[in-house]
Order: sequence, then structure tokens, then C-alpha cells
Amino acid sequence: MSVVRAAVALVALAGLVVFVGCGADPAFTSGKVYLADKNYEKAIEQLQISIRNSDGAWQPHMYLGMAYADTDELEMAHDELFAALDLAPDQKAVDEVENAISFYWLEYDKEGERLLEAAKFEDAIVEFERAIIVDPRKPDAYINLGYALHMGGDLDRAVEVFEQALERAPGNEVLIENLVSVYETKAGSLASLGDYANALRYFEKIERIQPTYPDLYYNIGLMHYQQKAYRDGLRYFDKHLAERPDDEEVLYRVFLAHWALAKEMDESGQDEAALDEHEAAVGPLERLIDLNDQELTYHRALARVYVKLGREDEAMHELNIVEQLLKGE
Repeated sequence: MSVVRAAVALVALAGLVVFVGCGADPAFTSGKVYLADKNYEKAIEQLQISIRNSDGAWQPHMYLGMAYADTDELEMAHDELFAALDLAPDQKAVDEVENAISFYWLEYDKEGERLLEAAKFEDAIVEFERAIIVDPRKPDAYINLGYALHMGGDLDRAVEVFEQALERAPGNEVLIENLVSVYETKAGSLASLGDYANALRYFEKIERIQPTYPDLYYNIGLMHYQQKAYRDGLRYFDKHLAERPDDEEVLYRVFLAHWALAKEMDESGQDEAALDEHEAAVGPLERLIDLNDQELTYHRALARVYVKLGREDEAMHELNIVEQLLKGE
């Protein structure tokens, strides 16, 4: 499974704390000095005063966001940094604010990646969540968060995170790859518990975003089959066989589906329809015998179908083959 590695060129954060802008406001100057000295309580106090004194100024918001980020008040850091971004008067100012946002985002994302590589999934989740709070626009942290949740076994949250990320970054190939992987894991888990209906729902999600995923049509067909929705199962088995016509397991499932449908028709008094289903069961069995004429199960099944169709000579021929195979001839 792929995990995105972010690469963002940054200027050192310390370089942002320069004594320019809002020069006539002593509260702004004081706030920057306190921030540089890491006296965050005073820095926050003075920068809040500066914001009240300089309505519409972007720099006090940016520095206040930095102060909040340094004290791990990330929701407030996000609000102030993005307020600064909205107020930035030109591209130079926008770049400066974006650089500050990226500095903190990358700090958490990189720490999350380090923890992820060490298989410390719960700790990695915390760091990726922090990165997303600081900047929810970047898909990378969502991808990494979803992967950490997946590896940590929280499949439902992993699905939720990946789906949210895909809304933000439709077409992102790495994101789709990770989302499909967690859908498959979730579907397999549900199927193993016998919850075929919900397993089917996740396989259908895969079909919507990556319809060429290996064995997808077989899995969708199998989930229908397990719920005795044989017609739907056959429709997907046929799609699978169009790509892999020699898949013995699927061919045998096709036979079983027609056999089950024939039984349903028999029980409801639909004799002609039952014969049609038995006739349809012949093709996959003949193909199976072409592929592996030493398999007893295929000959026995075909003999049973021939009996149902009243083709006694052909049924005896298959039973003779079974007898010969049992003797090792």
C-alpha cells in the first residue's frame, strides 16, 4: 500500500519573525518580541490587542496563529492563520502566510510518518490529525491518517477519512489505491462473518471508483450468490468469465447457480423453466471437463444434469468415465 511523502520547501520559521509591518502599532511589535522570546502568554495577549487596534491587518493574525501553534492550540492556530490568508493584500503576503501554515503542517505530518514507519499507529494517528487541523486542504495527511487507521484496525474510520479526502482530491491515484484497499479489507471482514449484504456494499463501492480491480466481478457475483440472488450472481460471473474464461472456480459457481435456480423452478411447479436452467448448467460443466477431464466432481455433476434433462445415454457415459477414473484407468 502506498503512503504519500510530502515534500514542501520551507523557509526556517524563525525567519518569519521579523520586525516589519504594522510599524505604528506598539502592541504588534511587542507581540513579535514576546513570540521570538517564546513568551507565548504575553505574545498572544499583545497580538490580540494588535488585531483590535489594526482592523483588517493580516500580519497580527499570522503571528497570533504561530503563537497558538507553538502552544498546541491548533484549532485557534488554524483560524488565525487562515484569517491572515484571507486578509493578505498581495502574492508576497499570501506566500508568507502559506509558508507559516506549511511549516506547522509538515512538522506534524513528518512526525506522523516517522511513527507510522515504526508501526506506532495510535501515535501516528494523533500527528496526522494535528496536521489536518492546521491545514485541511492537503490530501497527503488524509492518506497517511487513513493508512494508519487501516493498519491499526479501525476500518470504519479509515473508510470515512479516505472518502472525505477523495471529495477534496478526486482522481488522486494514491488515495484511490488506499481507499480500494480498505474497502476490500472491510468487505472481506464482513463476508467472513456471513454479512454478505454489507460486504457487497463495499465491493460495489470499489466498482464505482476502480471497476478494473482484480477479481472484483467475481467477488460481487459471489456476494449475490451467497444471498441466493443467483441471477445477479450469474450476471457478474459472466463479466468475470469474459476476462478470464478458464477460471474453474467461477465456472463451477455458474453451474451451481443454474442448479439452484432449477431447483427453485421445480419447487414452484415451473417445469419448463427448470429444464432451461438445467440446460444452461451443461455449458460450464463441459468447459470444466475440457479444462480438467480428470476431475471426478465435474463428470458426476454433468451426469446429474443429464439425468434431469432426460439424456440417459449421456448420463451413463459420464458415470462410466467416473468409474474408470476411480479405477485409475
